Amino acid sequence: MPILADAHEPDEDSSLPAEVISCLKSSRFLQLGTSYRDYPHVSLMNYTYIPKGDALPYEEGAVIVMTSERQTKKFFNISANSRVSILVHDWVSKQTTNDAPQGLTQFLLSMNQAELSSISATLNGRARIVEGEAEEKFFKEKHLASNPADARLFIDAENVAVIVVSVSSARVADLDNNVVRWRKPGAESTPQLNGVGANGASYANGTL
Repeated sequence: MPILADAHEPDEDSSLPAEVISCLKSSRFLQLGTSYRDYPHVSLMNYTYIPKGDALPYEEGAVIVMTSERQTKKFFNISANSRVSILVHDWVSKQTTNDAPQGLTQFLLSMNQAELSSISATLNGRARIVEGEAEEKFFKEKHLASNPADARLFIDAENVAVIVVSVSSARVADLDNNVVRWRKPGAESTPQLNGVGANGASYANGTL
């Protein structure tokens, strides 16, 4: 049965669709896309999803928290351009080798991966760099509490900044290529496509 065949309404603790919240709560890493002028950049990030109300008094809505050293490319990009894109998914994948398990072991492994492999979500939003000492401590403590001990090096080291992302839109896809789009009321639209694409597909006006 397609995961998104009967998409749920936004969860009560956030305006994000329930499938996206579930994915954010279960995954450990995400890919963060930033850009400066015509130069995009992607980073693999530890993160913490904080539901609506749990980030008060600093944020009223749900947010995604990450950290970055201040001399990195992503920090520079966010400082210049707050628009970001995030890819998060609950897929489990591994390249097949000659040493891969066979028979019943492989069958059981495939079943376990099928259970975990359900959706991927592309999120768009705005990132801000936390400046206040009290707010930085607040978000770092939450970030440390939700990540394993080996992530402390990337969270609580010297010269590490806290980045808070508010999501404004999402595009969710499952393994059957069902797609659900969501946009926060009042949020800015992402660029539109008009006419015919490179592969001959016809695009109607609409946000990506």
